[in-house]
Amino acid sequence: MTNSKAYIFDLDGTVVNPGTAIPRCINYALKKNGADTVPIERLKRYIGFSLSEIFAEVTGRKDKRFIKKCVDSYRERFHKEGIAEHRLYPGIVGLLDAVASRGSLYIASTKPQASCEMVLDHLGIRNLFTKTYGAELTGKASTKSEVLKLVMNKEGLKNATVIGDRAIDISAAKQCRCNSIGVSYGYGTKEELTAAGADLVAETVGELRQCLLNGV
Repeated sequence: MTNSKAYIFDLDGTVVNPGTAIPRCINYALKKNGADTVPIERLKRYIGFSLSEIFAEVTGRKDKRFIKKCVDSYRERFHKEGIAEHRLYPGIVGLLDAVASRGSLYIASTKPQASCEMVLDHLGIRNLFTKTYGAELTGKASTKSEVLKLVMNKEGLKNATVIGDRAIDISAAKQCRCNSIGVSYGYGTKEELTAAGADLVAETVGELRQCLLNGV
């Protein structure tokens, strides 16, 4: 078991801003499979959820075959164009550099692991993380809590600080008995994160840096 501090970051809405990438990929998939497209601003509310959940919610359909076709179409555009549309939040690289001197950094995302790694490689920050964990396409670890448990088990962590922008990140942290910091500069509101039970809420990258460097 490691004794160093561990910081587990969500990817979308926490480290990177996928604000145009994800909605554009969703609309590409909807159009390709004969469904109505949705305004980009409306689609931003779904960032952080699994693709299956998003397509079921947006279309109102539960047909697994249709949902899978949408997910496949989404990934088709994501890998061709979507990766290049991701942006880093200003100040996040400096934060990661500073926090890395205090412990180990990990990514835990419901994106497939290969997709996470491609985004991090594109942005030039993959080397700042000890390891990246994403959803397994086999379905063995697809929810946020399952991915987080995988990180804890594989890395031999007894405790960690989880940083994320949605209620599902905070709920997963609670299930794994981890400290949690919600970030409302992403796609979840301060109210959502507080209601989920976040130990702290940072409204800016600067506030998050202060929380982490003050020993949370």
